[in-house]
Amino acid sequence: MVIKQYGQGLSIPDDLLQRAQEGDAQCRETIIETMQPYVVRIASNYCGRFLQAGTDEEISIAMLALNEAIDGYQQAQGTSFHSFVQVVVKRRLIDYFRRNQARRLEIPFSEFQTRDEEDESAELTLLEQKEAEKIYLHQEEARDRREEITYYTKLLEQYGITLSELVKCSPKHKSARERAIMAAQIIAGEPKLVQYFKENKALPLKEIEGRLPFSRKTLERHRKYIVALLLVYLEDLPHIREYLKGKGEHEA
Repeated sequence: MVIKQYGQGLSIPDDLLQRAQEGDAQCRETIIETMQPYVVRIASNYCGRFLQAGTDEEISIAMLALNEAIDGYQQAQGTSFHSFVQVVVKRRLIDYFRRNQARRLEIPFSEFQTRDEEDESAELTLLEQKEAEKIYLHQEEARDRREEITYYTKLLEQYGITLSELVKCSPKHKSARERAIMAAQIIAGEPKLVQYFKENKALPLKEIEGRLPFSRKTLERHRKYIVALLLVYLEDLPHIREYLKGKGEHEA
């Protein structure tokens, strides 16, 4: 199979991806081998230093993320496989750093009661380091949030929606938002409806209108908002999910 040059790396044919997702181990290995330099570059840029396979654990995390991306990528979503891999790799690296830093910087309370003045000075250094790490995590989370919004914006564009339009068309009343959420959840819960949504870039209104306690006119009025909600349900967008969840809890 011929794999051609693609922008910053090599293109992965759709049929190769599909066969890997269907269980073809050789196709999966071909994708992993082809994408490894691209993934190493993503991880190195994110960590701010050159990483080497077999030496740096971050590369192992990134390659596991690539394997996850192969399984999770959907060709009909309108986003390139390379972009999807980049999002998944960065997200898994963030998770890895958060877990490791939390364990490494944990200080047992009992130790504070047995230190002399010299040890207390060393402890202060650890506390300062912990605070610096906390600031770093906040900065990384902010960067991850920006990248997620950029990714979400591109997804919305596939359905003819901009963020500014989404703000304007978002229902003002709680009851209207709840109706939109109900419609989005019904579609997200059925693979056939999801397939229709992604293939046609449209809501399966005919298929769901009889299953909802409100009219099709209401569905059409809030179409863009329902599409936006549905994309959040279907994609790995933790920051936007938390925003929607928090908003709902505030209103409850």
